[in-house]
Amino acid sequence: MNKIKNSALEKASCDPKCDEGARFARLWIVGFLLLHFATAPLWGWTLGSFPRVSFLPETLRGLTGFDLIFVGPLIVAAFALLWKPDNRSLWWWFLVPLGLLVLLDQHRLQPWVYQTLIYGVLLGSTPWRQTRPWVTAVAISVYFYSSIGKLDYQFVHTVGRDMVATLLTPVGDVTPKTLVGLAFALPISELLIAILLTIPRTRSIGGSLALGMHATLILLLGPWAMNHSLGVLLWNALLAAQAWMLFIRSASNPATSIEDTDEKSNRISPRIAQAIAFVVLLAPLSERHGWWDHWTSWALYSPHNSRAEIQIHASATEQLPAEAQAYLVATESGDGWQTLDFESWSLESRRVPIYPQARYQVGFGYELARLSELGGAIRVTRKSVSDRWTGKRSERRAIGMQELERMIESSSNRDRFQD
Repeated sequence: MNKIKNSALEKASCDPKCDEGARFARLWIVGFLLLHFATAPLWGWTLGSFPRVSFLPETLRGLTGFDLIFVGPLIVAAFALLWKPDNRSLWWWFLVPLGLLVLLDQHRLQPWVYQTLIYGVLLGSTPWRQTRPWVTAVAISVYFYSSIGKLDYQFVHTVGRDMVATLLTPVGDVTPKTLVGLAFALPISELLIAILLTIPRTRSIGGSLALGMHATLILLLGPWAMNHSLGVLLWNALLAAQAWMLFIRSASNPATSIEDTDEKSNRISPRIAQAIAFVVLLAPLSERHGWWDHWTSWALYSPHNSRAEIQIHASATEQLPAEAQAYLVATESGDGWQTLDFESWSLESRRVPIYPQARYQVGFGYELARLSELGGAIRVTRKSVSDRWTGKRSERRAIGMQELERMIESSSNRDRFQD
């Protein structure tokens, strides 16, 4: 009798309708690997002079030279997960080196890396039956918070307007006022998708719309149009595949899986993992107040983010690495200060957008000044999150290394502040 029962369980576990969790894990790991190799310079595969800003204290700064020690185990664990995606222990062999690499360089906390960390904690802690609702909630929150972040003066007057103008290129000239008005349709449509995905009965409709949105973004942001980075295109493709798997395929082909009951494979309490997911779902509400980072709040294509402007005096430009000197732009004031276009430097040398956070960008300026021994020849202007209704920002300026250190060490180091 037991043999018959075990045989039935084996057949059931091999049923393609029953391994949704394994398919999702494989999908995400394949997407991660493609994104990782597309952004190889970010992970230390190639050497460069781009400064690194660590989450670790200054005493551990020297560890940043050992990236590939952690990259190797990360890739091995990723391929092991492709082989055995239902082995929860393997997720922790994957998450530990990935977490260490992010700690060594804040720039690596790209949205897709953050999403991978969240999914990895959930998939490594609980069976898919309990994990799936949390994964679904996180996936929906991306659309919700992304849409809320774009209902903003800065978006509709800059990035959103440019997106609409590109979409309407075949139509011909459209007035700026019309473009701004139409730009509101982008976040409103994304918010509608989030609402439809939240309601079980309309989830497949929302999934289809999400699939269409990501396909449109790939066409819009590709090299034939707005020419965004390969990583942005790959992440949109991964999110499109996720929408099909979580919201379209599952709705039309529901599955009941045989669950792994081996709790010894857990490396973290399921309740702790779910508590982490709960924080992830609510923390973005504090993003505009400077308590949670913009990208970890899914503020995507949202130019309201806090930021910094870095300027180097002409008297010290030769102290910079040759790679950095190529991104200096003279200012109109003619006072000798040149603006560093570190956004372009990031895209071309690390193949990813610059991390959109004033804290990181000020730290980037400090590391550049320290490594190049700039002394007083650096000027950094830190800009707060823009006002949702007017687009205005508060600013603070630091000239020289000492003032820059005080800016970094300031107790009011959030990215929302008043003059």
